[in-house]
Amino acid sequence: MSITTDIRTYADTAVNQGKEIAGKASAAVVDLRAQAEKAINVDAIKTAVEPYLAQVKGYGHDLTERAESLFDTVRSDARVAKVLDTAGVVVEVVQEKVVKPVQSLSGRGSKPNTSKAASKPSAPKPASRPAATKPAATKPAAKPAARKAPAKRATKS
Repeated sequence: MSITTDIRTYADTAVNQGKEIAGKASAAVVDLRAQAEKAINVDAIKTAVEPYLAQVKGYGHDLTERAESLFDTVRSDARVAKVLDTAGVVVEVVQEKVVKPVQSLSGRGSKPNTSKAASKPSAPKPASRPAATKPAATKPAAKPAARKAPAKRATKS
């Protein structure tokens, strides 16, 4: 016999033994599952837990509706809309001035930027950028709060 024939014979034997062991293992798993189902009444547990699960799902829906309502209310406020618009401009400026140069220098991926750039229209953004940068340049720096004078010692007389 040649070496290749011996190797094929050994491989066939190993495959057959593996199939036999897999069959025995699956039969053992089926038996073990049946024993576990007999020991633990799964149907009773399911019927006991289902009402609580339904209640939790109901709470989840109520909470989601309330949160969406609150979000819509806050978002419709003119002050919040202005802050969100300004934040969008700031994020865009940071992306352009900081993130993209660092990514190009470090060679790190730009996958999030490409997907974000493809999904957002860029035409209205440049018009609002100069307006957002002007107040920042003309606004004076904040002064630190004034300190109180230290308390004077009382003299004994």
